[in-house]
Amino acid sequence: MNYKPCKSVGSLKAADKYMLGKKSEQIRDKITKTAPDLYTALGCERDNFSNNILVTRKLNGKSYSRLKRNEILAHKMSISFHPDDNSKLDYQTAFNIAKEFAERYFHSKGYEVLLAVHTDTEHIHAHFLISNCNMGTGKSYQRNQKDLHEMSEFFGQQCLSHGLTNSVRDTFYNKGLENPKDKNCLAEKQMKKRGVETFKDELRDVIQQEIQDPANKTFDDVIKSLMKNWNVETRVAGNTVSYKHPEYRDKNNNLVSVRGSKLGELYTRKGIEYYVTKKRKLKKQPGIYAEYDGVATGNEQAEQYGFVNAGGNKTDSRGQVASGGFSSDNESNSPNLDRFYDRYAKGNTDVEQKSIEPPQRTRTIRR
Repeated sequence: MNYKPCKSVGSLKAADKYMLGKKSEQIRDKITKTAPDLYTALGCERDNFSNNILVTRKLNGKSYSRLKRNEILAHKMSISFHPDDNSKLDYQTAFNIAKEFAERYFHSKGYEVLLAVHTDTEHIHAHFLISNCNMGTGKSYQRNQKDLHEMSEFFGQQCLSHGLTNSVRDTFYNKGLENPKDKNCLAEKQMKKRGVETFKDELRDVIQQEIQDPANKTFDDVIKSLMKNWNVETRVAGNTVSYKHPEYRDKNNNLVSVRGSKLGELYTRKGIEYYVTKKRKLKKQPGIYAEYDGVATGNEQAEQYGFVNAGGNKTDSRGQVASGGFSSDNESNSPNLDRFYDRYAKGNTDVEQKSIEPPQRTRTIRR
C-alpha cells in the first residue's frame, strides 16, 4: 500500500484524470486504464470527483489556494495483487475487494473516495483518491502506522478468502509474530526469580501444546482441544480470546480469567491463527515440519511438567498431550484434574495467589 498527498488543485485533478484514463496523453496514445464498471466514487459523483471534494472543503470552511503549496487536498493510495494470482482473480473481483476496502476505511469514516481498478498492467491493482476533508466535521484524514497494519491485515484476509495466497504480505501485518515473547507482569517476574511456576505459565504451556498438535488445523480446533483435553474454558469475542485456568481461583473462589494478550502475542487469536496457518504451510514442505519449533514446547517441556498421555506414559511426540488423569470412559466426559499441572499442585498455590494479587492502593482517579 502506498500513500502520496495531492497538495494543489492541479495535482488533484491530474491524479483524478490519470486514474480514469482521461489525461490528454492517455487519450492520444489510446491507453485504456479502466472500464466503466471498474471505477466508482463513494460519497460523491465518480466523474466529477475533484470538483465535489473542493465544494466539500468550502462548505466546511477549509480554504485552498494555488499559493498554499502545503495544503493537502487528497491522498493517493494503491493496493496491488501478485501476478501469480491472476489465474484466480478477475477484474470484477478485484473491484469488489477494493470497494469493500474503501467503504471500510474511508467512506464509513466520512471521507469521499474515488477508486478504480486498472487493467493495463500485468499485475492487477486498484487506485484510491481520498478527500482530506471530512464531509461532516471538516477534519483532515488521519492515519498512523497501526492503521496501515490494520489495512494490510484486512486486505490480506480479503485475499485469502478468495484463495489469493501470493498477494498476502503476512510479514508486514504480522510484525512481531515471528519471534513472539511472553508478557510477564512484575508479580510473575518476582515469582520466577523464586522458582515458582505461575498459573499463566501453565496456561501458556497447554496452549502451545494444542497449537503444535498436527490435528489442530484452525483456531477453533485449538480452542475446542483446550476444553476437551485440559478443561481450559475459553471465551472468544471477536478478535479477543480469554482463558480460565481449571484450578486457579481468586480470593472469592472464582476461576481466574486472563486475556490472551496478557499472556503474549502468540496466545491471541491473531497469534494462534498465524501459527496454525504457518504449520500447515510447513507441513506441505518435505523435511521442514519436523524441524519446526517456532512455538513448540516439545517433549522436553512435556516431561518437565510431568504431562502424560491417557495411557499413563509421557508423550512421545510433539502433538497432543493430555493430563495423566484423563479417562475416555469418564461419565462426565471431562478430564480428571487431580494431576493437572503437577508443579502447581505441589504447594505453590498459597504463594502464587498472594504474589499474583495486584497491590492495594488508594484510587486517585475516579470515573
